[in-house]
Amino acid sequence: MKKFYLFLIIILSSIITYAQSSKSLKEYKQDKSTIVKDSTGKVLSADDWFFKVQSNEYTIEQITADGVEPREFKLRASTPEEKRMAMMRSDRKGPITLAGFTTGKPIGDFNLTDVNGKSYSKESLAGKVIVINFWFKDAAPCKAEIPELNKLVKKFKGKDVVFLAPTYDPLEDVTEFLKKLPFNFIICTDVDEMIINMKITKYPTHVVVDKQGIVQFVTIGQTDHIFDQLNFEITNSL
Repeated sequence: MKKFYLFLIIILSSIITYAQSSKSLKEYKQDKSTIVKDSTGKVLSADDWFFKVQSNEYTIEQITADGVEPREFKLRASTPEEKRMAMMRSDRKGPITLAGFTTGKPIGDFNLTDVNGKSYSKESLAGKVIVINFWFKDAAPCKAEIPELNKLVKKFKGKDVVFLAPTYDPLEDVTEFLKKLPFNFIICTDVDEMIINMKITKYPTHVVVDKQGIVQFVTIGQTDHIFDQLNFEITNSL
């Protein structure tokens, strides 16, 4: 389940580790088995730790292994970066619509074929987090972020995450391009219908879709923090 709905947030997933679980912060507050301790090891009341986290001055980090119940957390002071990100999060109001995507709404149907002939569709990817990068080989911003995107693929290897990179560039051109600059997303060439249907006019365009097929994040254009943005959104959607 999605814990936070954020737009254009720059944050590391390891900063707020409770977001990796299947419960939201409020649900942990309501769960009587949740344990949160301060730096001295004192167990805090739900009202106490929740109030402190909501103030943005503190955050909680999971200290028990995934799957171990009850989950135990430690409360610590937020870093300046975490405080800034929390302020940005609180400024977001309502759904965001960019290109043909609206956060909180289902992604439209699509059918893609990669350079190896394998097909992908909304239906076939149900139950997986879908990360889509609309790009083309001659766009400097697209090329500049490929190393960071490759890091994401490596980080989430073995997880229920699929990385798609549709482009209108023809297969022959992309094949030559990849010899010089490897791109580890699933590359889909000669894509016209999806690009038109989803109103892609600027590159790069990134989209994150959760396991239920709901768009959770959209961003257009180059950013210096694309790894952090996508890392956070992917983690929250798992």
